[in-house]
Amino acid sequence: MGPVTLSEILSMARPGVAIAAFNFTNLEDLRGIMAAAELEQAPVIIQTTETTVKHSGLEYLAAMGRAAARVAGVPVCLHLDHATDFNLVVRAIRLGYSSVMIDGSRLPFEENVAVTAEAVRVAHAVGVSVEAELGQVGGKEDCACSTCCSTDGELHLVDVDEAVEFVRRTNIDALAPAVGTMHGIYKAPPCIRFDLIEEVHRATGLPLVLHGGSGLPRAIVREAIVRGVRKFNVATDLQAAYVAAWRKALANSEENIDSRRAGAHSMEAVCKAAREKIRMCMGEER
Repeated sequence: MGPVTLSEILSMARPGVAIAAFNFTNLEDLRGIMAAAELEQAPVIIQTTETTVKHSGLEYLAAMGRAAARVAGVPVCLHLDHATDFNLVVRAIRLGYSSVMIDGSRLPFEENVAVTAEAVRVAHAVGVSVEAELGQVGGKEDCACSTCCSTDGELHLVDVDEAVEFVRRTNIDALAPAVGTMHGIYKAPPCIRFDLIEEVHRATGLPLVLHGGSGLPRAIVREAIVRGVRKFNVATDLQAAYVAAWRKALANSEENIDSRRAGAHSMEAVCKAAREKIRMCMGEER
């Protein structure tokens, strides 16, 4: 089968369970993620960012994502993550993405409403789901450096009343509220507003998305899921596992110039990291 929509896959998450959403940048990433989902027999969301699109090409990424969904033995949603370019959203829909995130969180509220509502109009016309962000999740999207991604600086947390109005006026399918998490690498433990998660979930009735999931302790993740998170995003932890395995493989064989061997180690490392996150989302301890 092909990719399922975000609405369809999130409906599979019963209370206390979230669907893991993993960013992939290349084939080894994707195969590691899919192996993890198959081994855990868990639905999974595979997603790409604007930066990855610029690096790898949307056509290539869409083809890989559709192929992964087609051969998988578990439900797969192919999602465009943090798209600020409306034209990119349209292109992704045309190429077979089953879900898109239009990110107008850095725009004034009314502009965010307008661009999000237009994305919903276009996407829903062809059966594609839409995620949007309100407030501003800290850090820099799609960044795994240790210098610019921290808990330093002011956080722009979601306002519950604005969230209700935003959802009513846009008709989105999932909401990513800013509740204290950060993209990238945490320099200090984050202060997650679980009360906001619960209030927004109750007030809007929508499944919530937690961005900045890498590096969070299990207890924090589980509490967020219990309070209303249904999509749990992970990128940096998988990138770290990938690069560490690649470096180790090359260091252990200086004469090896076969990238497939190093890639196989990275694929295995990504699979292991993804399985841990999936189990966390499912509430399983193994």
